[in-house]
Amino acid sequence: MVEGSARYLVTPQGNEIGFDEALARYRAGEFSSELEAGNTGEFHDWRVWIALPFKSVAPKGADSMRRVIGIGGIFVREPRVHLACDGETPREILASQTDKGGPLSARYFTYSRSQSFLITPGQSCLAMINTASTDNPNIGIFREGELGTRQVVAVLLKGGFTATLLIIGVILVVVSYLTSRPLGVLIGISYSLTMLQNEASLFTTTFVSDPLAAREAWENMTLLTIFAMLNVFLFGFRRQLRLENGIWRTGIAALAMLPLIAIARSSNATPDIIWAFYLALFLFAITVAWRFPIAPRLRAVAGLILFGSAIGGVAIEPYYLGRDLSDLTIEWFRDAIRLVAGLGMLLLLLVDVLQTRRERAQMLADRIDALQVQAETDRQLLQAEREYARAREAAARTKAQLAAASHDIRQPIVGLRAAVASEAERLSPGLQSRLGQAIDYLEHLTREYSDQEKPKLGIQNEPQNEPYSIELVTAAVGNMFAGEAKKEGIQFEISGCDCKTRVPALALIRATSNLVANALRHGQPSKVKVTAQSEGGRCEIRVSDDGHGMDASTLAKVQTSGVKSDTSDGDGLGLAIIHDLAARYEFEFSLSSEPGAGTQAVISITADG
Repeated sequence: MVEGSARYLVTPQGNEIGFDEALARYRAGEFSSELEAGNTGEFHDWRVWIALPFKSVAPKGADSMRRVIGIGGIFVREPRVHLACDGETPREILASQTDKGGPLSARYFTYSRSQSFLITPGQSCLAMINTASTDNPNIGIFREGELGTRQVVAVLLKGGFTATLLIIGVILVVVSYLTSRPLGVLIGISYSLTMLQNEASLFTTTFVSDPLAAREAWENMTLLTIFAMLNVFLFGFRRQLRLENGIWRTGIAALAMLPLIAIARSSNATPDIIWAFYLALFLFAITVAWRFPIAPRLRAVAGLILFGSAIGGVAIEPYYLGRDLSDLTIEWFRDAIRLVAGLGMLLLLLVDVLQTRRERAQMLADRIDALQVQAETDRQLLQAEREYARAREAAARTKAQLAAASHDIRQPIVGLRAAVASEAERLSPGLQSRLGQAIDYLEHLTREYSDQEKPKLGIQNEPQNEPYSIELVTAAVGNMFAGEAKKEGIQFEISGCDCKTRVPALALIRATSNLVANALRHGQPSKVKVTAQSEGGRCEIRVSDDGHGMDASTLAKVQTSGVKSDTSDGDGLGLAIIHDLAARYEFEFSLSSEPGAGTQAVISITADG
């Protein structure tokens, strides 16, 4: 690279000079060692002349060698290069291909090379290069064929770097697909296209001989990238924009692209496409910051990385803020920005995947613990059911035995009454009265267990209308959950009463145990209380806690079968079961709750005796 040996001349705005005048002013010593263009933003003012003197250092008698001048930059149009060598007529070896009619617009020409020329040993030459004030090229002198080789090597190196960034994009797509994140898949695809778009100008101008065809390939790649990023934005905010239908989203994105496509096809207005690209990049960054399906903090960091990358890209954009830097420096900064963006996105996604795995493992462990607790509760409930069934069977057998005994005793009582009647003349009136009362009492006792009132044997056929104290229910529930409450550090209080009911005890035990289990495991209480009382001819069982409570919408939702609150890890069946039992056995059930004030459930049964 030889631009360090160059000398520069910048003419006043509106005063462009030709080669002959520029050569004369160089020989008059008017060129300086610094380029102070005073950029006016015009892409075609041709006010800069660069003088590059060079000499062949080959020894005399050596063969002449062919050389080529290479000029790297992002040009509106290719610069003009004139060559003046000792003993030769000056000639133009690189001329710009200009469009006729109308002002020029920005085009990408990444690297241009002059025609080859012959230089003899010891010969001195002067290259005069005419560019626009917006250009800041890199200049090199190479052997014939060497420049093309170096360009290909450079492209291959850049291709390897771009391939690395593409691999990052593919990893984003694959990881997002495996973790069921459709927006992540679209983000990965758009990121990959952006990485390709950044190098489209280099690849196309290297491998496509026609500059206009190269520019068209770059335009198409840029438009495709804009379309992809716009689709990401519409997909990420589809609910807010009411665009749930994918066909509608694609159609709107396509309509938004029509003006850009028209500009690209009808003119060379590259700045419009550049700004559209950066606008789409900012929309892409907004989508990542607010909608990327990863942890909120990681999502914010990802958004900041992309916002910073977009701002950095604008800052070094050659057509706007980047002309104070050489083209190679700009490319270096671009590569650094892309690498930071790619590695940052990949790292954040991998961290999120690891966090998600840990959270799922913890959720699985908590679920297993909950199932173990539920299994122990079910075991205790089954044991209580069996004990209750055995107690009823024993009671039925005892009652049957009493009925049979009463039947047997009634005959002797009849005989005893007859014997007392036959001896009435020998017994005093007082003794007769006392014996009659005793016989009446015995007969009354046997009548309670007479054959007419004897129950049918067999627990499966016994009517469910035998009254019992609901204290049996509260005691059973207390035994079932006392250990669990103590383990969790929850105060557990049980109070019963002697109010009697005919509702099957097993149904009330099931309903009450479900309420207590919900309070202990999902309400996050410090105290749970089970109270039985008699109220207005009814028996009531109240289960209350001082946990976090629920709002009205959550309270309505959790009473539906299979539906649970957002903080519950259960199956959402407990309250639905209670409603089913209430309908089946005709008792009343109500549930009330307030956020921060706990929950209270009431089972109300008709009292019997």
